Amino acid sequence: MNRWNVIQVIVFISIFVLVSTETETFAFAALAEKTPPSAASQPGKAPGSPSSSASPEKATGSQAPTGGTTTDTSQLALSRNILFVRLAKGFFEVREIFMFENRGKSTIVSKGGAPTLRFALPKSNNIRNPGAEMTAPVQGLDPKNVQWAGEEILSTEPIPPGMKLVGLFYRLADEFGGIFVERPIVYGTPSFALLPQKDRVQVDAEGFSVGSPVKFEDGEYESYTTASRSGNVVRFSLKAPDSGGGILYFFAAGGGVFILGTGLAFWIRGRRKQELTLQAERDELVRAIAALDDRRAQGEISDSEFESVRGSRFERLRELSR
Repeated sequence: MNRWNVIQVIVFISIFVLVSTETETFAFAALAEKTPPSAASQPGKAPGSPSSSASPEKATGSQAPTGGTTTDTSQLALSRNILFVRLAKGFFEVREIFMFENRGKSTIVSKGGAPTLRFALPKSNNIRNPGAEMTAPVQGLDPKNVQWAGEEILSTEPIPPGMKLVGLFYRLADEFGGIFVERPIVYGTPSFALLPQKDRVQVDAEGFSVGSPVKFEDGEYESYTTASRSGNVVRFSLKAPDSGGGILYFFAAGGGVFILGTGLAFWIRGRRKQELTLQAERDELVRAIAALDDRRAQGEISDSEFESVRGSRFERLRELSR
């Protein structure tokens, strides 16, 4: 694991801790409310007594499955889906956190290699780089259980009862005017939160509710929340602060340049045509004056006629040469 991946793992753990502590901001239910009180806090029962450890369903600290295994995923739910979006040079860095909950009593396992978890990466309208680029391995899952299928990430990792945290770190290429993002929903959730970096990332998200900014140790974020449904697509746009004009300004500027360029081309063409016309007239006058000189030398015209005709032609030639 290289230095960048180590940093990503540290950030993933930090985000989990930070999100867990910001329960009031997002109206997140505290996990402690779902944890039975320890034996030490129960009056009349000493720690380690049979009454405090006899039931495996209440032994929340145990790592071993307490209810066997199952291939039924109906008890698997996504309680929260959170996207942290930060602006980097030419990219939007996304840290996406999934908070799954196995509400059953059995560990969910793969059936014949079928995935126990699926993740679909978003796409943007960036012409050259529409796909998301992973910047770190999937966090919270054993790499041995992870494989790619097109634009989806599949996992066959067993999911024990309780909470299961998974993190995806990826980036989306920016472009002038920002990008429009489409995020396919595999698991619907009542709490889909988009948290863009405050004063650094501008968001346009129709159907989202705007909340108060949220402060974490790594910065301050705006808050946009909505509910998502499996099979649907969540859409939103991301912009850098200096691209607030949007794509319409880009086309307007391009149209202005086109009009100016076209006008300049016609002007240059007209000037060139005029110069060619004047040059042709100058050449004709020079030939006419030369022919007039030959006629005088041969005695075909008088001196008075020569001076009259030659003078007018020379005057016109001087005007064209200015």
